[in-house]
Amino acid sequence: MSLIENLRALHAVDSQVRGIRTRFENAERDVRRHQQQLDTLAGKRRDLEAQSRQLQAAVANLELEDGTLKQRLDQLRAELNSSANPRQYNALRDELKAVEGKRDGLAERVRAQMENLEKLKAEMAAGDAPIADRTKLRDMAKAALDEAKSELGGRLAELEAQRERAASLLSAEAREAFDEAAEQNDGEALAEVTVISVRHREYACGGCNAELPLDAFSKVSAQTDKLVTCLTCGRLLYMDNVPERPGAKKTKAQAKEAALDPDGLG
Repeated sequence: MSLIENLRALHAVDSQVRGIRTRFENAERDVRRHQQQLDTLAGKRRDLEAQSRQLQAAVANLELEDGTLKQRLDQLRAELNSSANPRQYNALRDELKAVEGKRDGLAERVRAQMENLEKLKAEMAAGDAPIADRTKLRDMAKAALDEAKSELGGRLAELEAQRERAASLLSAEAREAFDEAAEQNDGEALAEVTVISVRHREYACGGCNAELPLDAFSKVSAQTDKLVTCLTCGRLLYMDNVPERPGAKKTKAQAKEAALDPDGLG
């Protein structure tokens, strides 16, 4: 087989390898994307839970403080009822009013904290559905990835072995040129030369449509085992059918063939 034939054989199997790998990569990317979004939602949920615990602890402390104030109020009322000293009575009454004021303020703080706690609980409840939905999407993406690997994992191993065998038929220079062209062009390492006008000697790369210099066309059309690269996109060029230049002198074999088939009907 010629160099171009070996390159085309490598390209055929390389395209299949890249296709399966791309399917795996896309499935893995979906799993990572859903997992990252799930992690974000879960992190927000953990923050809310931490705030909720802090508020619950704060409310518990306030309620404990309120219990202490209630005990003091009960004590002051008992002392007031048994007090016979006007001066002591006034002092106890003033303290009673101060403690009642503190307890009223404390009750207001408890109400505010409880309102905040209810808001946090509502926010956590609202986040349950998105977490459940994202978990479902993540699990579906994982299932798709597992299915793809189960379905195509063996085939990929076979194709990779075929690719190694096809690559082994090429020189190190040719393999390097193929790999570089494939990386630059999303796996499309080869391109057939497009004939725009034989008369005007206009030719283009079939991959990127860039015009090719006549020297490049001449090298490709000679169909020798030499690599010819598109200077614009880096693809390796080839031609299946080399057009005959108008006015070109025919070889004896070509002249004989033309004489046997003057109408060009084959």
